[in-house]
Amino acid sequence: MVVHVAECVLGVFAFNEDGKMLGSEPFPSDPIQIAGRLATIQMGTVTEEHRKLIAKFIDEGHREFSLESEELAARLKKEFKRATFEVIMPNKAGEVLRSSLRDIAEQMGIEDVKELVRNVNTLLTRQGLREEAAERDRLIVQSINMLDEIDKSANTISGHIREWYSIHFPELDRLVPDHQSYLKLVLDLGTRDKFVSSAIKTAVQLPDEDIEKIAQAAQSSLGAPFDELDVKAIRDCAEEVFTMYEVRGEISEYIDGLMAQVAPNIRAVVGGPIGARLISLAGGLAHLARLPASTIQVLGAEKALFRALRSHAKPPKHGVIYQYPDIRGSPKLQRGRIARALAGKITIAARVDAMSGEFVGERLAEDFKSRVKEIKSRLERSGGRIYEGDRARRI
Repeated sequence: MVVHVAECVLGVFAFNEDGKMLGSEPFPSDPIQIAGRLATIQMGTVTEEHRKLIAKFIDEGHREFSLESEELAARLKKEFKRATFEVIMPNKAGEVLRSSLRDIAEQMGIEDVKELVRNVNTLLTRQGLREEAAERDRLIVQSINMLDEIDKSANTISGHIREWYSIHFPELDRLVPDHQSYLKLVLDLGTRDKFVSSAIKTAVQLPDEDIEKIAQAAQSSLGAPFDELDVKAIRDCAEEVFTMYEVRGEISEYIDGLMAQVAPNIRAVVGGPIGARLISLAGGLAHLARLPASTIQVLGAEKALFRALRSHAKPPKHGVIYQYPDIRGSPKLQRGRIARALAGKITIAARVDAMSGEFVGERLAEDFKSRVKEIKSRLERSGGRIYEGDRARRI
């Protein structure tokens, strides 16, 4: 006689060809444990309930079994060599369980099986979303790597263009330090004789006094003359760099969208760009969630940290999170306290994003803002002093 075996939220059940139940091994009553069992079965892993039920039937002399999963059948064949396992989809046990689940639940003393199924399905869905997020955080890591490569390439090419154009207008390199403004002037104006105040103002946004300095420097420049062919070659290179800047902007928007999907709490606390950088430095969302707040605080400052350890100097107080406005814009002696507070909120946000999927980002962000206000108000009350032990330091 073939024993048909199948699973449901209630446990593992065995039926004969006539649909009569021969035996069962129920799952624990906790929905979380049930969801864990079903997730294990979906991955093709044999549960203890399967082993107990089949071992009992083998002891009674049964040797033929049917299941609805090829993976389970293959693994059970390796464990129970005296028995044969065939795959039938659907088999008799699965048909009975799907058609009579409520009746079987009542026999087992479970009153509301619908609620149990709903809770278990919700947990399985959350687990699936977490796994999907774990896969999509790799996209964040690769996107950040691409962003770094674009920045590196754009800066290198921009540097070469500046050296090239400095042969014609060397004074411009000192007067316009920003790469994009420099390239925009070269692209729009070309030769230095066109660098008049009105044209410069149209091309870029600069203070009036800087515009006047550039126009005066163009009139008295000591650079070599360029013809249209020389300028065209430089302009072609500048256009390529601007294309790279456009791609960079698109990738930045893409990363922000990924952060909204994968790590909404981190994004709410620290913003998409910084959060994505932290995930990339940690090697993924799951890795970031396992890090303590003290490590997150200095992520990105590893060189400075190891240098401080070798030289017995003071360790850095912040890494990538220094880019956060409340840290970057605060007095130096406050930055360490604010960085610790921010790292603590990021730690909580990362663990919630990696584990539960709930959204608590707004509350965490509000708590952090309150902490920043408290730190700054203490400074005001102390008359501009930060107390460290018995010493007082004025900012």
